[in-house]
Amino acid sequence: MAKKMLSQLNNDTGYYGYRSEGRVAPSNKGKKKKSGKKGSVFGVLLALIQLAASVYFVSKIYTLLSTTFLALVIGVLLICFGISMFTQHGKKGTRIFGKIFAIIMIIVLILGSIFSGKLLSYLDKFGGNIHVDVDTPFVVFLSASDEFGDYSDDVNYRSDTNILAVVNPKTYTVLMVSTPRDYYVVVDAESVDPNAGSSYEKLTHVGLYGSGVAYDSNGNKMTASDWTTGYNVIEQGGKWGNNSMYGKDSEYTGFTAIMNTLRTLYNVDIDNKNYSYLKMNFTGFGRLIDAMGGVTVDVDSDFTTRTYANYENDEGRANYVFKKGPQEMNGAEALTYARERKKLGSGDMGRNKHQVAVMKGIAKKMLSTSTYVQNNYTDILDALGNSFSTNLNLPSLVKFQTAIASQSNYNGWNIVSYSVVGNPSSQKILWDGSYKSVVEQDETSVSNASHLIQMTLDGVDTATIEKQIEAYTK
Repeated sequence: MAKKMLSQLNNDTGYYGYRSEGRVAPSNKGKKKKSGKKGSVFGVLLALIQLAASVYFVSKIYTLLSTTFLALVIGVLLICFGISMFTQHGKKGTRIFGKIFAIIMIIVLILGSIFSGKLLSYLDKFGGNIHVDVDTPFVVFLSASDEFGDYSDDVNYRSDTNILAVVNPKTYTVLMVSTPRDYYVVVDAESVDPNAGSSYEKLTHVGLYGSGVAYDSNGNKMTASDWTTGYNVIEQGGKWGNNSMYGKDSEYTGFTAIMNTLRTLYNVDIDNKNYSYLKMNFTGFGRLIDAMGGVTVDVDSDFTTRTYANYENDEGRANYVFKKGPQEMNGAEALTYARERKKLGSGDMGRNKHQVAVMKGIAKKMLSTSTYVQNNYTDILDALGNSFSTNLNLPSLVKFQTAIASQSNYNGWNIVSYSVVGNPSSQKILWDGSYKSVVEQDETSVSNASHLIQMTLDGVDTATIEKQIEAYTK
């Protein structure tokens, strides 16, 4: 029998009809090989998309992270990219895993970029000129104005809460020094003569002087000899400089007068570049606490008060009961606790301590690892909305905290407080020349506060500062 031509051979059986012999070129195997190559190309393409998404994500968050955290994030992303890329050179199952992994990473990175973008767009609204860093102590003036509704930089408000938060990142110490709203102080402002006997004012009213510069109806600066009382400037058609009149890099803000007055009162040795403000109104105060899921406040004594129940609008009065000890409070309860003074034997001084207690509760929860705060940060930002202003650069503040948290010896912030006291009196005030109830300064108390502030700025450890506070408050 003649030999068969190779073209006539059965591709399945080979030359002699046996499966183990002959040239074998099954069409199915060729197709599988081709399909595998396509799968690898698709997998590599997914890995490259993942890399692009990683770069985009880093571009969104790099301003918020410290160098250590940023390096860690980039390292993790590179490892993930390597997994997606090199699995495409393995077996079929490995390649499938790599594709799924890449798709998951792309989705996560895109979502992360979207949320980061939302956060950054909000923070950029408050990209002030005061930057903080882990090597330099700084002071923040915390204030709550006695107004409700949306906050406006076009208006100068009275300041109901006046706290200097002295922060030393090297010792992880935050000292809160609180001053009664009615403290009788000398106004430190450009358009006010500090040597005049009439330059004394209730601290809460100093907020009405805004930048501390008075302008006449033509927009020209006025001197102390051009007016008789603070309100007289307005009666003449002029105004006290407010926040909206100056750029973010200006030496003036709508809170310059009150910030300088407190710096002078306590002889705080700090540069303007390390002295900032964060001010909100009552509505923002309540909204913030509710968005945080409430705060725990250490109540110093039992009392009951009847006041407005809703910080958003006037819906009538309600009873609020406070019991000594830690108490969970919502926005309305915390605002009531911070504002009440008539039910307290110590009046404005007692209210002053309550305000510090509430601010401590807010700070502890915001700086903690509370999952509620972490999971609801967008609600917190939305709650603040138009209810506060600051010249702090918030992106730098976020970066500051991530850098602090990455330090090996960091175990949370240590928050301590001191409230100055005084004596109730009736004195003439600068705003309208009338006599009002005030709290006259207690020189020893002011001196103690000044010493504590300097100790914190100098880097004295928290335990020593706490002992000094105990000695002062005995």
